[in-house]
Amino acid sequence: MQTNKTAPFFLLLVFTIATTSLTHAQTTYEDEPGFFTPVVESLYLRGGIFEETQLIGPAIGYRFNDTYDFTLHTEYISTDYNSNSSFSLINVGLTAGQTSRRNNDLILRNEVSVYHSFNLDLGNYQGINDPSLTSLLGSSSIYKSLKISDTITFLPNVGAHLGFGDYIPPYSSANLRQGFDGFVAGPQFGLDTNFSIGDSFSITAKPQYRLRYNLTHDHSVGTLTFNVIFNL
Repeated sequence: MQTNKTAPFFLLLVFTIATTSLTHAQTTYEDEPGFFTPVVESLYLRGGIFEETQLIGPAIGYRFNDTYDFTLHTEYISTDYNSNSSFSLINVGLTAGQTSRRNNDLILRNEVSVYHSFNLDLGNYQGINDPSLTSLLGSSSIYKSLKISDTITFLPNVGAHLGFGDYIPPYSSANLRQGFDGFVAGPQFGLDTNFSIGDSFSITAKPQYRLRYNLTHDHSVGTLTFNVIFNL
């Protein structure tokens, strides 16, 4: 299959980039120690006659210096189907990030993310198996910094990701972050836009498209996400 043929290329790309420097958090946009917070890391609300679901996931990160940073992301999901089936769980993710700045305004970003879920209430859950998630994902991207003005900088980027997950999806219309089962790999593309508000504060709009090939189950899916990041 085409999936299996492309896998070695992405494995090689991730390995080459990672070994060039080390192993996405946010030293990409600021280089002084400080906090940052993704605004819409996880948010999904659905209300109706048949299903009522809330997925809320705040995240906060800290830059230790201009190279390393760390992010904590916690998702809470609760679903109720016609009062006949319900559940709630927490999914916790940790991300370690690293940045290297090259000549010609090139930026190399690497990250490793680990997620694990904990069930809270499965009192009358009617799924075949209890929901669970444990996943590990590594990614590397190359950014080109294009300064448009004193306040606006474009950061187009291209990269690749590789990971493994053990995932039993919850019986819900909401999807957990980094929820996949088996080995996955693929390319990713973004067009970040950074707005400098002051000497120590900026806002980043971060659209990203990720094409994920599942090597275990032999299928692929493309996902477009959008986030807004406050860099303090």
